[in-house]
Amino acid sequence: MRWSAIHQFVPSFARGDAIGNHVAFIKDHLRSQGCDSEIFVGTNNDETSAETIDLQNIDRYVRPGADTLFLYHVAQASPCAQVLLERTEPLALVFHNFTPPEVLLRWDPSVAFELLRAQDQLADLVERSSFAICDSNFNAQVLSQFGDIDSFVIPLPVDAPAGFESSSGPAPTVLFVGRVAPNKGIHDLITAIAVLKQRIPEVKLRIVGASTSDRYDQAIEGLIRNLALSEAITMTGWVDDEQLEREYRQASVFCTLSDHEGFGVPLVEAMARGIPLVSYATTAVGETVGEAGLVLASKTPTVVAGALERVLTDDLLAERLCASGRQRSSTFSSEKIATALNQTLLGHPSS
Repeated sequence: MRWSAIHQFVPSFARGDAIGNHVAFIKDHLRSQGCDSEIFVGTNNDETSAETIDLQNIDRYVRPGADTLFLYHVAQASPCAQVLLERTEPLALVFHNFTPPEVLLRWDPSVAFELLRAQDQLADLVERSSFAICDSNFNAQVLSQFGDIDSFVIPLPVDAPAGFESSSGPAPTVLFVGRVAPNKGIHDLITAIAVLKQRIPEVKLRIVGASTSDRYDQAIEGLIRNLALSEAITMTGWVDDEQLEREYRQASVFCTLSDHEGFGVPLVEAMARGIPLVSYATTAVGETVGEAGLVLASKTPTVVAGALERVLTDDLLAERLCASGRQRSSTFSSEKIATALNQTLLGHPSS
């Protein structure tokens, strides 16, 4: 069916994060194909309020009887869910997955309980929806646990930046990009760096991303002090796009030991920039990376340190990973993702 309008719903909208960028990409692409598209939010963000519409104003923009599809991005609990469950317009889901609540219960019980509420909402949303778009096969498998639904796997778009050149300094630098959260395994990475530093004393680790839990931050800071790594490890906090590019340029190797990834945009960003990749084989990580990185079955400190040491000391291995990463990242180009979206949402290939 050719929809005259496809409106997206998201708990909140922020430029620069993976879901926000995905929402913006879909809106821009749909409009380029002649399909009306707006972004409705459950919670307004002052920085992006000019680009979004409050959830309560749906009826000002949706014509009764129009061929309109609602597309809801699922990643957390939101007032959007209840509103959409009560509407009659056709509904489809974009399932980004969410962190298992039990992983966060120790660190942030309020967030864990919100994720439990999101799971309760999801079962009702699956029953109400016509189909779903999932970032990965892993996400599709998780979604199937909440009910029967037709799922289409369409990854998030990531393009290689034009003119990117590595400018890594004299000190070998391990880079992590992502939220500073318990499920990201940053504590595991820090302990691996302690082992690696015994072999490569000058090694540095840069942890780039926003904090999500004060309690986890305190644990991480204590771990760094206890391992005497304060001079070797830098935690930047949130950075803008310009600073993020500088971090990628200075990296010798990218490493993530996350316990839960529904896709892993930073993995693809690193591959697209030709940065060698070391990761832990869990959830969607192996599916995203393919054969383009060192994907480890174990993340014990000695195993991780050994893999990082290989990449940092074996130029041929590093060059092979750079090349295979760039090739793998092309799978997720905007052009290819746009074609898949057209086939799924609009019923025709990209024009």
